[in-house]
Amino acid sequence: MGKLPAFPFYPNDWARDLEEHPLEIEGAWIRICCKLWWSDKRGSVTKALQQWARILREPLGKTLYILQYLQSENIGNIKPDLKKLSENPDCNVSVTVESRRMVNDEKVREQTRLRVKRHREKEVCNGAVTPMKHSLSVSSSLLGTNVPNCPQKEIVDLWHVTLPQLPKIKIWDETRQGNLRARWKEDESRQTVEWWQRFFEYFKGCPFLMGEVPPTNRHKQFYATLDWVIKKQNFIKIIEGRYEEK
Repeated sequence: MGKLPAFPFYPNDWARDLEEHPLEIEGAWIRICCKLWWSDKRGSVTKALQQWARILREPLGKTLYILQYLQSENIGNIKPDLKKLSENPDCNVSVTVESRRMVNDEKVREQTRLRVKRHREKEVCNGAVTPMKHSLSVSSSLLGTNVPNCPQKEIVDLWHVTLPQLPKIKIWDETRQGNLRARWKEDESRQTVEWWQRFFEYFKGCPFLMGEVPPTNRHKQFYATLDWVIKKQNFIKIIEGRYEEK
């Protein structure tokens, strides 16, 4: 599996799940999560206890204690039942560690990839053509040698597939291309399709953005559109969570 440069981190969930646990457990879990992220089967790794000890940079006994703690507190899915292991366990015993969040995110990512693929195939079958005069992907030479191409068509398709309740994009002109390219370029963590997938999924928890807030005498009912989202000031407010409580 390709190694994505950005590690998805959810500060609120992390604080809620680990704030009552020792700092050494937090440190051990973040090291394990890094290994789970780099795994071919993202979110799940099976290794000998001795290998886990090298990852955690701890002796076997301390490694067993950490893994037993993570298992007993249900911080991660860990097999087998480590209660049955002695204080001096076989260093070659296999231990599987899973991050539920990471495994679930990977399932959602794959489901979205398949939905986008079906969406594109349907467009081809229907003869649908996005009305654009220019390429949806911009050469990295225009953005700087270290910035990957912005896959605009893929991101637009992702918007349609992830948020079908919101207005569809019919015209993707140079202004909109430029805004999306700017949001992509200004932060390295945004330079993967997976980041945009998580970003769009986040909208589902914001009634205002989803058009679920009834109109008032002063305001019409609002539905977020992709061209509105990628304008700099709107984008910043979304990232800051300014629309979560509306």
